[in-house]
Amino acid sequence: MSRVSTLKLAACTVVVAIACAAAVPAGAQGSYSSSSGRSTELTLFNGYYIASDLYSVSDIVSGPTDVKVGLSNSYMWGGRLGFNPNERLGVELAYTRVGSAVTASGDLPRINPDTDLGRLNGNLYDMNFLFYQDTPNPRAKGFFVLGFGWTMTSPDIKIPAPSPYAGKNVKSNSLFNWNFGVGAKVDLNEKLALRLEGRWRVTDTAITTSAGVYCDYWGYCYSYSSDWYDSGELTAGLTYKIPSR
Repeated sequence: MSRVSTLKLAACTVVVAIACAAAVPAGAQGSYSSSSGRSTELTLFNGYYIASDLYSVSDIVSGPTDVKVGLSNSYMWGGRLGFNPNERLGVELAYTRVGSAVTASGDLPRINPDTDLGRLNGNLYDMNFLFYQDTPNPRAKGFFVLGFGWTMTSPDIKIPAPSPYAGKNVKSNSLFNWNFGVGAKVDLNEKLALRLEGRWRVTDTAITTSAGVYCDYWGYCYSYSSDWYDSGELTAGLTYKIPSR
């Protein structure tokens, strides 16, 4: 399945999940409503990280090739600490841990398709703003989220011999990112809620792109596919609510 197809399927899954959450039968609703009044929230979540291409490859002699170096889709996890000053607005600090295998597509010379190219791990730190919207179910609220933050990369790249770079470490970077998405919170009881969310993240790679294109031992040059790296996130988690007076 292509990355575009995967992203479309992921987006449809989120929309269906949120619609189902909003359509819980009225008889199961109870006497409390989601995110009512001032509250502090702690959310722990797991999810699915949808990666994309990092580099496009060119031959010094023949020019651009069909070779792409990217990241694999992977598991992700994290936590969020949020505060809702009222029923319409929320602010939260978030930490997310991601880690993806480095992949190569196309005919990359002198590298076996099964070669382990290593991993790129990341620690994501965000500040997010949530804008709540009522649903027909008083136990569920939809929301739009918009945020920004930093990604701290932690590469563990395995450069194969006989490249002169084999065995050398790839430095870490701190990259600015911003994100947006939609989701829903569904009350399970007065203290716990289920949180479902789909998010799109855009990371600025210009901090290293400005260093120019680099070329390997065999004359193949690598440049960022774009100054902006796109990725998707599908998450589900449990939220513990602490009412504020």
